[in-house]
Amino acid sequence: MSSKGTSDKCVYLDYNGTTPVYPPVVDAMLPYLTQHFGNPSSSHYFGREPKQAVNKSRQSLLRLIQNNSDITDPHSIIFTGCGTESNNLAIRLSLLLCQHIADGNGLLHVVSTNIEHPAITQCLSSYSVQGGLAPRISVTYVPVNEEGIVSVDHVVNAIQPNTALVTIMTANNEVGSIQPVFEIAKLCREKEILFHTDAAQAVGKMDLRGLADPTTGADLITLVGHKFGAPKGIAALYVRPNCFNESGRANPDDGGSVLLMGGGQEGGRRGGTENVPYIAGIGRAAEMLLEKRQSPLHHNDNIDGWEYNALHMEAMRKRLLINLVQGLEKENSAKSTFVRTNGPSDPKQRLPNTLSVGLKGIRSGELLAGIGMIVACSAGSACHSSSSQAISYSSILKAMNVPPEYAIGTLRLSVGPDTTEKDVDFAAEIIVNEAKKQLGL
Repeated sequence: MSSKGTSDKCVYLDYNGTTPVYPPVVDAMLPYLTQHFGNPSSSHYFGREPKQAVNKSRQSLLRLIQNNSDITDPHSIIFTGCGTESNNLAIRLSLLLCQHIADGNGLLHVVSTNIEHPAITQCLSSYSVQGGLAPRISVTYVPVNEEGIVSVDHVVNAIQPNTALVTIMTANNEVGSIQPVFEIAKLCREKEILFHTDAAQAVGKMDLRGLADPTTGADLITLVGHKFGAPKGIAALYVRPNCFNESGRANPDDGGSVLLMGGGQEGGRRGGTENVPYIAGIGRAAEMLLEKRQSPLHHNDNIDGWEYNALHMEAMRKRLLINLVQGLEKENSAKSTFVRTNGPSDPKQRLPNTLSVGLKGIRSGELLAGIGMIVACSAGSACHSSSSQAISYSSILKAMNVPPEYAIGTLRLSVGPDTTEKDVDFAAEIIVNEAKKQLGL
């Protein structure tokens, strides 16, 4: 599945930012850029093949989040232009559905966490009393623990009589912490409260089948193509069939669009001609994650593509961390002084590819400036004022109470299916050498 994410000049360790477009995905897209160029809404000959491609991709995405026996209406998948749009659409639909439970001040209530993506937090803020959008809401941001994981009990305890929506990411993009969304979804269903999860970072890195279980799963799920090998500019929102017509909810605008008004595409929920080449691409990327591959651990066993990738990425992440620790802790191997990992210590509670590592005494922005053309990764902090030496760092790290001396030196290193041992060893050497320059070692 080589995508040549790493060039001859620069090692790519920013897969959580975006992935390369994988060659089989490009191959799946090309016919719809050339031969099958028709509009899928057209009833004539040229519309048939594009329409079939769109429907096939809906099914492929559903297989990622539902068990085979649970595959429901393919039109529960709404294609969008990006994860931000999917998240905004999920929030707006939920609020419009639940206006009947507003409190005496006309406010609805939303439960979220304090480590969500800005596509969630900024959208929720726009519906607050200080914002300009209606319906008006109040929000409870449930804090996570020091490993970046929210408590199920704390989420449930935050629910109020006017709670319209609980929205919690599946896995965090910075530190890789996996949230207990399967359990939260089940409890929200029991309480008849809509549950949305942004699964952008989780697809391709963990098993999501059952997340959209018809009985116990989430009501709304955001999926983002460029996080798992499809191009930027294509995403989807899963909407559980009939969830808009339950518990006294009023289907907004009689099932019409609430963000992009137009020709009635996507079951009326999202106007605009479908981007067929990109939809074909995200469908092919989803298929690849469930294609069988020989297990690297047990050669007689075949495993899903996502699991094969996860095993490889976990090995590369572990090797990268070992190299960084050994490079900076040669004289203090018993207890790390310079290197601190952020996020869950249990591999089962974090993404297999994500390494958030704090380097004590380092300013990550300055380090990246020195290596950015050789190693591509991202920082957890940024220097905003060189004169005052003021340093700000990620709100995620603040929420987790990461010590500032490590937070300002935090790097997010995210490997991918095509990351090699050579890539990891080279990148670690470059990072260690640049860090030693700052430390004066």
